[in-house]
Amino acid sequence: MKISFTIYCSDLEASFRFYQKVFNLKNQTFENKSKAFLVPVDNHIELKISILEKPLNKTNIEINEADVSELYDTLIKNEVSKTNESDPMKIPPGTFSGPWDFPGGNAIFLIDPDNHFIVFTEW
Repeated sequence: MKISFTIYCSDLEASFRFYQKVFNLKNQTFENKSKAFLVPVDNHIELKISILEKPLNKTNIEINEADVSELYDTLIKNEVSKTNESDPMKIPPGTFSGPWDFPGGNAIFLIDPDNHFIVFTEW
């Protein structure tokens, strides 16, 4: 599994310089061609820094290469409330939605009780 955390900033270049020092990113240079950059934390975790419009929540967590079928079974077995809502902006806190078909695999959306959005994807 690969876990991605997204953090939103107001100045992408300043954030890049900061995280370059924090994670000792010696071989990377800032290129202002996009509105985001990735910081590899280790083989399974990456930090995404973006100036794109903020999502519903302050924190957006992506867990990639997940076994969506196994996760679905676990959520059902542990009685996590399920909703049929497909719009992440409308999913009630403390519930999950899916699995949903996407190009490349399936995904499950989860909103925790504090309204943080977590997406589990197979790709």
